[in-house]
Amino acid sequence: MPSGREILHQLRTQAARLPKIFWAAGGVIAVSFAVVVWLEMAGPPYVVLDEGLSPADGGKVIAQLQKLGIPYQLQAAGNIILVPAPQLAQARLQLGEAQVPGSDVSTAWAQLENAPMTASDLAQSTMAVQALELTLQQSIQSLNGIHSAQVFLALPPETPFLADQPKPTGSVIIQADDATAQSQGEAIANLVAGAVPGLSASQVTVETTSGVTVYPAGDNMTTGSQFATVAQVETTAAARIAGLLIPLVGAGNFQTDVAANLDFTQEHIHQISYGPTHLVAHELSTQSSQSGASSAAIGIPGALSNEPPSPTTATPPAAGAAAAPAAPAPPQQTSSNLDQTYVTDQSESDITNPGWTVKSVAVSVVLNKAALGAVTIDQVKAAISGAFAYPKVTVNVLSAAFQKPAPTLSSGVLAQLAVPLTHGLLEVLAAAALLFGLALPVGRRIGTLNIQSLLPSPPQRPLPVALPPRDFSDLREQAGGNIPGVARLLQNWAEENE
Repeated sequence: MPSGREILHQLRTQAARLPKIFWAAGGVIAVSFAVVVWLEMAGPPYVVLDEGLSPADGGKVIAQLQKLGIPYQLQAAGNIILVPAPQLAQARLQLGEAQVPGSDVSTAWAQLENAPMTASDLAQSTMAVQALELTLQQSIQSLNGIHSAQVFLALPPETPFLADQPKPTGSVIIQADDATAQSQGEAIANLVAGAVPGLSASQVTVETTSGVTVYPAGDNMTTGSQFATVAQVETTAAARIAGLLIPLVGAGNFQTDVAANLDFTQEHIHQISYGPTHLVAHELSTQSSQSGASSAAIGIPGALSNEPPSPTTATPPAAGAAAAPAAPAPPQQTSSNLDQTYVTDQSESDITNPGWTVKSVAVSVVLNKAALGAVTIDQVKAAISGAFAYPKVTVNVLSAAFQKPAPTLSSGVLAQLAVPLTHGLLEVLAAAALLFGLALPVGRRIGTLNIQSLLPSPPQRPLPVALPPRDFSDLREQAGGNIPGVARLLQNWAEENE
């Protein structure tokens, strides 16, 4: 079994055979590892700055820390951001000054939770509104296409009288392009309204930093929008007229001009209609009738006047006397009562006219007289007038001979022809410059050079030196005189080389 000294000797032998580049690389790795360990052990401890941030907010915080030159570390797949403990206060203050999302929101809610008991109701309400505004601001900024946002809430204090309770309102200012702002305006208003009790989306105003109100949409159109609407109506009418005239006279044989008169008046009508019918919702009818002889009980029960008359004696009238009046009709009583409730046929409706209406359209058409053929001007007028359902359509048609322009090359044709010619000319110039400026001079230079003189000369090998033969006669004489010593020398040499 080899001893420890022999193992160490073998390791030294193997290490001596390694190239020096491996020793240099190992030394660099060892020094780097030692420096990293020293920095980790000697550096300050890291504490939590923010945690649970969204990827967008975490990226903003890291970008701000890099701008401020504050070192940081990430843990839990980037959900926890650590900074050195001595720089924690500086990082929080500078992040708050820069209004980086993630720091203001957590600070606002922490300030509300840690408010002292001596804080007034107004102070606590103000802190709650500010925390809610910052939270809504962070949520709006997370929407697609929204670069920044500011939220302002006006929450009036509650009063014991519900009739006098003012309604809360809100305003949002966003930084985004026009298309994104128009598409996200209603969503932002609904988001803010859903986070505040008693706040409706119609009470939330969303504007851009350029001063454009994207929600609620205004009823009145701007001057630019009105001109654009008129141009669109005229373009549509001209395209419709062209579709009618091309089959009749052919393309290029007519010219049209359309002028539209639009009404941009806004009108809201609340209408109540009363129908001609009356519907009976409830009816109660009572009817009584009573008749009989004079002995029948008629009147109020228990009254003396309700007693039947007593029998009487009457003396017959003398002859020749006037006849007595006829007996009264028997008593009779009739009553009728009718109670009816009617529901009137009534309907209410709110009518809002469109944002604009076309009042009239004036069309002027000039036709090529040579292309009319069997088509008459009256037929063209009738076809154009019937193509529009506007309240008033005025059509003027004129037929005349068209002047054919002289055949000249237009600027567009010249430009199309100049492009390939220019490209070809540039390619020829580039090829000539490459040939005369580089290829020919280099060829002449190579022709004047001696290639053999540029090649390195082969290494000179030393001539073999003839050595005189060595004389071993003295060694033979010494070995012949000490044979045992020569045997021991050979034995030791064989043992060492086993």
